[in-house]
Amino acid sequence: MTRRDWIVVAGVAVLFGVLSLGSGRGKGKNVPVDDRHRPLYDALKSGRTQTETELVCATCHGSSSIPLPKNHPPKEQCLICHLLSVK
Repeated sequence: MTRRDWIVVAGVAVLFGVLSLGSGRGKGKNVPVDDRHRPLYDALKSGRTQTETELVCATCHGSSSIPLPKNHPPKEQCLICHLLSVK
Protein backbone atom coordinates (compact mmCIF):
# COMPACT_ATOMS: atom_id res chain seq x y z
CA MET A 1 0.00 0.00 0.00
CA THR A 2 1.16 3.47 -0.74
CA ARG A 3 1.45 6.33 1.72
CA ARG A 4 -1.73 7.83 0.30
CA ASP A 5 -3.64 4.59 0.96
CA TRP A 6 -2.46 4.56 4.58
CA ILE A 7 -3.63 8.16 5.02
CA VAL A 8 -7.09 7.25 3.72
CA VAL A 9 -7.26 4.19 5.99
CA ALA A 10 -6.18 6.30 8.98
CA GLY A 11 -8.76 8.97 8.11
CA VAL A 12 -11.54 6.40 7.93
CA ALA A 13 -10.42 4.89 11.25
CA VAL A 14 -10.40 8.31 12.93
CA LEU A 15 -13.84 9.12 11.51
CA PHE A 16 -15.21 5.78 12.70
CA GLY A 17 -13.71 6.36 16.16
CA VAL A 18 -15.19 9.85 16.49
CA LEU A 19 -18.63 8.69 15.38
CA SER A 20 -18.64 5.73 17.74
CA LEU A 21 -17.50 7.68 20.82
CA GLY A 22 -20.94 9.02 21.68
CA SER A 23 -23.02 6.15 20.40
CA GLY A 24 -23.51 4.48 23.78
CA ARG A 25 -23.56 7.50 26.05
CA GLY A 26 -26.74 9.02 27.35
CA LYS A 27 -29.00 6.07 26.74
CA GLY A 28 -31.72 5.73 29.32
CA LYS A 29 -33.23 2.64 30.83
CA ASN A 30 -35.61 0.56 28.75
CA VAL A 31 -39.30 1.20 29.31
CA PRO A 32 -40.50 -1.44 31.79
CA VAL A 33 -43.22 -3.88 30.79
CA ASP A 34 -45.61 -3.35 33.69
CA ASP A 35 -49.12 -2.09 34.36
CA ARG A 36 -47.93 1.49 34.77
CA HIS A 37 -46.41 1.54 31.27
CA ARG A 38 -49.08 -0.62 29.61
CA PRO A 39 -50.81 2.43 27.98
CA LEU A 40 -47.56 3.24 26.21
CA TYR A 41 -47.27 -0.23 24.68
CA ASP A 42 -50.99 -0.24 23.83
CA ALA A 43 -50.65 3.11 22.06
CA LEU A 44 -47.91 1.76 19.82
CA LYS A 45 -49.80 -1.48 19.14
CA SER A 46 -52.87 0.51 18.11
CA GLY A 47 -50.86 2.23 15.39
CA ARG A 48 -50.03 5.58 16.98
CA THR A 49 -46.85 7.26 15.84
CA GLN A 50 -43.84 7.64 18.11
CA THR A 51 -44.65 11.33 18.61
CA GLU A 52 -48.23 10.57 19.62
CA THR A 53 -47.07 7.79 21.92
CA GLU A 54 -44.61 10.08 23.69
CA LEU A 55 -47.57 12.22 24.76
CA VAL A 56 -48.62 9.25 26.91
CA CYS A 57 -45.30 9.55 28.77
CA ALA A 58 -46.02 13.18 29.64
CA THR A 59 -49.23 12.25 31.46
CA CYS A 60 -47.24 10.62 34.29
CA HIS A 61 -43.77 12.12 33.87
CA GLY A 62 -44.88 15.73 34.19
CA SER A 63 -43.88 18.09 36.93
CA SER A 64 -46.42 16.75 39.43
CA SER A 65 -46.43 12.95 39.69
CA ILE A 66 -43.04 11.57 38.56
CA PRO A 67 -40.84 14.58 37.72
CA LEU A 68 -37.86 14.18 35.42
CA PRO A 69 -34.33 14.92 36.67
CA LYS A 70 -33.13 18.51 36.21
CA ASN A 71 -30.51 17.54 33.61
CA HIS A 72 -32.98 15.45 31.58
CA PRO A 73 -33.25 16.29 27.85
CA PRO A 74 -36.57 17.54 26.42
CA LYS A 75 -39.36 15.27 27.59
CA GLU A 76 -41.00 15.20 24.16
CA GLN A 77 -38.32 12.82 22.87
CA CYS A 78 -38.69 9.90 25.30
CA LEU A 79 -38.44 6.98 22.90
CA ILE A 80 -35.14 8.12 21.40
CA CYS A 81 -33.26 7.07 24.56
CA HIS A 82 -35.77 4.88 26.39
CA LEU A 83 -36.29 1.81 24.23
CA LEU A 84 -39.33 -0.42 24.42
CA SER A 85 -38.87 -4.03 25.43
CA VAL A 86 -39.85 -6.44 22.69
CA LYS A 87 -41.61 -9.62 23.73
